[in-house]
Amino acid sequence: MKRLRQKQSQFFDAYEVDSVCTPEGVLGIAVDESEEANPLHLVEAIKRCLEDVYTEAHKNNVPTWKQVDDILQKEEYVNVVSNASIANDGEEDETKLVNFQRKILPLDSLHLSMEAVKEQGLKNAAGQRKQELVICATLVDKVPNLAGLARTAEIFAADRLVIPDSSVCKMDIFKSVSVSAGDWITIEECKEDGLLSWLKHQRENGYKIVGLEQTSSSSCISKTEFTGKTVLLLGKEKEGIPVEFLQVVDACVEIPQLGIVRSLNVHVTGAIAIWEYTKQMMTKKSA
Repeated sequence: MKRLRQKQSQFFDAYEVDSVCTPEGVLGIAVDESEEANPLHLVEAIKRCLEDVYTEAHKNNVPTWKQVDDILQKEEYVNVVSNASIANDGEEDETKLVNFQRKILPLDSLHLSMEAVKEQGLKNAAGQRKQELVICATLVDKVPNLAGLARTAEIFAADRLVIPDSSVCKMDIFKSVSVSAGDWITIEECKEDGLLSWLKHQRENGYKIVGLEQTSSSSCISKTEFTGKTVLLLGKEKEGIPVEFLQVVDACVEIPQLGIVRSLNVHVTGAIAIWEYTKQMMTKKSA
């Protein structure tokens, strides 16, 4: 909104009503193909303004190949000049210069450009390196819990948050609870009916699936050693993790409890697990 207000102010500051309404201003209006007056419509001006603001706000979200292409477009061009002499009626003409413009694409430059784009994607908005931690909240349906998880995941530089419906990020309650964290963390959508295949795909990519659930084989979270690439699978608010998803997890962990109530809020559970993972990664890094 701040960018939009600035652009609107610039437009109206530059728009001089007195000069536009003069004969010179009227006759200076551009014409269309039918040679009819075609003044700039206010709606069109606002549309262009909104497009400019959108482009500025999303310039870092373009695909990787496009970012690399933009970088390569800035590479220097080398002109190879060749002289050609042509005889005409036995007399020598002036030497003609033929310029061949060839774009140089050194492999080293291409490699460095791709590495720079890749490195940029490994860091969060604060410039900190993202952790190899994915928070899977597909089974969570309450918006305040999803917003709280987004806030916690962003604070501890998780790689991304997976939710069942990305449209909830536009809700006022989500924005209020997450405190704009949804703008700074990658949010991926995965519905429950596609969760099983999504989990299997993550395992194929080297991730360890850790379910936060109390089962007969669960281990205490404080005694669990987290590895690098980890997916934290959170259960439903009341039912927990359904059996069909427990069958694909690599391990189940639970949080020790000392009170009467035997369950924690799913957001609180996720926050504790995220901190435990972060603490272990920080300890390994400092060792």
